[in-house]
Amino acid sequence: MNFLVSKDCLDLGLRAGAIVFRNVHIADASPALRADIAHAAEAICKQYPDPAALRNIPEVAAFQAILREVGANPRRDPPSVDRLLTTALKRSHLPAINNLVDAYNLISIRSLCSLGAHDLDIITLPVELRLFTGRETFTPLGRDGAEKTRPREFGYVDAQDRVLCRLDVRQAEFSKVTRDTGNVLLIIEATASHEPEMIRRAFDDAIDIVTHHCGGKAEIIAGP
Repeated sequence: MNFLVSKDCLDLGLRAGAIVFRNVHIADASPALRADIAHAAEAICKQYPDPAALRNIPEVAAFQAILREVGANPRRDPPSVDRLLTTALKRSHLPAINNLVDAYNLISIRSLCSLGAHDLDIITLPVELRLFTGRETFTPLGRDGAEKTRPREFGYVDAQDRVLCRLDVRQAEFSKVTRDTGNVLLIIEATASHEPEMIRRAFDDAIDIVTHHCGGKAEIIAGP
């Protein structure tokens, strides 16, 4: 298996799978993709009156409950889905990063799943979602210095015991996707509160949208 989820994480209520995309082209997002994101953000603005309403969405609340269960503070470090939905509500758009990140952020606000991508040629498979011991170190995206993890936090770790993502909040600097990236591991995370059909649709949409906007070929290595 190239992607694993520990029993401890399953017992917390986490669900996760992964897709490998090969021979993708990372560039600026197309006007069509940005228009789709704007349309999705507009729908959020029409449906939800304020950030409190977003936090009460059952799937969002489930991510928050899991963070509290492992000792994290979801108000200080909100789940990625919460952050994206709040940004869409407040700004009526999402930040433009690149075609891959913009594509999976669109899928995230549509599916209420947490998505993150890593350069497949830099990490070492298998990747595992597991609880931390507190001995791991982690350098967040955009930072130079490492920080310690806390025991019983959860995150994704590669075969060299390098932390790819801490909780579902912060991704690692070393495995980030850049314009030089050609092969990608895309992780899709949900909870036991997500309907199975919702998760399956997130996988289907990820394959369709990413290959449409970034090219390449997709392979599900761990299903929903």
